[in-house]
Order: sequence, then C-alpha cells, then structure tokens
Amino acid sequence: MDFKVLVVEDEISINDILVSALRADGYTAKGVFLAKEAKDTLDFFNPDLVLLDINLPDKSGFELCKYINSKWCIPIIMLTARNDIVDKVLGLELGADDYITKPFNIKEVLTRVKVAIRRVNKYREKSQEEYVYVNKFIKVNLEGRIVFKDDEEIKLKPQEYELLEFFIENRNKVFSREAILDKVWGIDYDGEIRTVDVHVRRLRSKLDKENSPSIIDTVFGIGYVMR
Repeated sequence: MDFKVLVVEDEISINDILVSALRADGYTAKGVFLAKEAKDTLDFFNPDLVLLDINLPDKSGFELCKYINSKWCIPIIMLTARNDIVDKVLGLELGADDYITKPFNIKEVLTRVKVAIRRVNKYREKSQEEYVYVNKFIKVNLEGRIVFKDDEEIKLKPQEYELLEFFIENRNKVFSREAILDKVWGIDYDGEIRTVDVHVRRLRSKLDKENSPSIIDTVFGIGYVMR
C-alpha cells in the first residue's frame, strides 16, 4: 500500500531533507511551508500522516494541529526546536501523537513514521467479527478495530485504539505509566511519560459517559487499570 506523508516545515533545507528521506523510504511525500498551504493541501493530498513543525510563519503549529485533529483521524508527529515539556504536553493535548525535538537524526524520524504508519495500516484492516463489551455503553470489534459508544461509531486515532485494546486485553491488571509506554509505544520509545496521561484523558473524553464510572481507573501513585 502506498502511504502518503505531508511535511509542514518552513525551513527549506529541513523540509527538503525530510521529503527526500521519506520518498527514498518508499512513501509518497509532499512538503509545504505554511499553515495555509497545509490546509489547502490536506483536502486533495489526503495524507496518512503529518510531520508538523511548531514554529510556522503564518500560524502556530499548535493551532494547525488542533485544526487537523478536528477534521481528520490521522497521526501527527510534531517537530520542535524547543525542549520544553509544556510545549510537548500541549501538542499532545491538542491531538499530536508524537513529537521529535530538533536537531534530530533522520533515521529516528523514519522509525517514528514507520511505527505510526504501521498503526494506520492495522486500523484500516477491518472485518466483521463479534464484539467485546467494555461496559454496557462501549463495544469493540477487535478484529475490525472499530469502537462503538451507544451503537455510534467513535473515531479513535490509531495510537488511541492501541491503548484501548491494551487495557481491554489486560483487564483488572494495574500498570505503571512506564510499563504502558513499553507495552503500547514500544520499549525503544524515549518520549515523555506524560504521553500516557494525555492519551488516557483522550480516551476518557471520547468514551466515558456523564454520571457513569470511567472506563479507565487511576491508581494513585502507580498508574492505570481497566476494571
């Protein structure tokens, strides 16, 4: 399958390096330099993943991240010259799936892209099988990777689905944030541990019902569990 990556980066040299490396690795890659160009391109290019720089000349990458996440269910990997944890967590809160701090090794970028695309591919391989019930409101087709809340399909991003499936397959087991990072993101993932907290909050916001217990419990001082 031909996967498409949109690179949104205003530094011409970095944009060219990323696009060239992605094409050499077998992806269809397109580079743009402004948020406005990105918005115009998203509709017709229909990428499977976006590499998004935080510092764009015409609009904050954070704003563009929020916009993309509101209309498309695709992974977003943010590129930032900053090493501020506040920026990283804000990006995750607004819908980013991962982040890479500049200066970066191009092999690291390609690895992160490959992992995210693998999740996209799994997410698309739908089939009709029996459902697993999380509670009386939520049911999941594990084979088709489809989630329903009150019989309405809920769109989860691939990383969000991976986390949900992990909890479903490990009910009543308490996991630390470090263990969840290793099991769901991969043992080589070196991102911030708060990534787990942000993704749990995303699942709760999409799947929890008002006045009902959360699908994922916090075990204070330890981590999380699905009862």
